Amino acid sequence: MPPPQNSHGTGPRTRGGKGYYKSKVEREAARQDMSVEEYGVYKGSVASAVKPINSAGGLLVFSLIVFLCTRVSVVGFFILWIQDGPIATLGVLLPMLLGATFTVWGRVYFVREHRAEKLRKARGITLIRPE
Repeated sequence: MPPPQNSHGTGPRTRGGKGYYKSKVEREAARQDMSVEEYGVYKGSVASAVKPINSAGGLLVFSLIVFLCTRVSVVGFFILWIQDGPIATLGVLLPMLLGATFTVWGRVYFVREHRAEKLRKARGITLIRPE
């Protein structure tokens, strides 16, 4: 019986293996003669209908927009809590938690890409974005 395949069907499944995008970042960084820290976040548009926002500025704007939307849902959560009680707030709870998750995710990616841009600038490296 053959060994179980990974989710891409390209090889055996391993525990604790690298994710799809993490391995793409490593390959793309090596192709451009950079470290993973200098490359930053994934720059491609695989499985994306729109061009990704993965520059430091774009990630910061994304993070701020989601942060503001999350704050609006927090205000809505407390207004509903005061007016209708805790049971009525369940409808607002999921968007609020998703917004908080995406805010943290956007900030982490922003910090990672900002550091990468600083490292690339210090070494005088120009990034070539994959197609």
